[in-house]
Amino acid sequence: MSWQQIPEVSVEELSTDADPNKIVIDVREPLETAEGTIEGARLVPMAELRDAIDDLDDDANLYLVCRSGSRSAYATELLIAAGKRNAKNVAGGMIAWERAGLPVPR
Repeated sequence: MSWQQIPEVSVEELSTDADPNKIVIDVREPLETAEGTIEGARLVPMAELRDAIDDLDDDANLYLVCRSGSRSAYATELLIAAGKRNAKNVAGGMIAWERAGLPVPR
């Protein structure tokens, strides 16, 4: 899979997704998330993602976020390869989220 094929959503799309079963996964390190993250996001640092794959529902809408969208793009690719067909990268990551003026609980 190339970078162009990785499914992405904008921060605006994620912020308006009313699906109560969506799962936002923040793949940053704990020190990075201390500055804030998306409300309800699960912290699963990139280094621990492979170990967490089996705990994720194959049919869940999974949104992967990091600081800029690069690590989360790789994480999305990893999850899709593992059968999580509804995994999507949050384009621009937390930088885009904050620039859009979206809430960042601290």
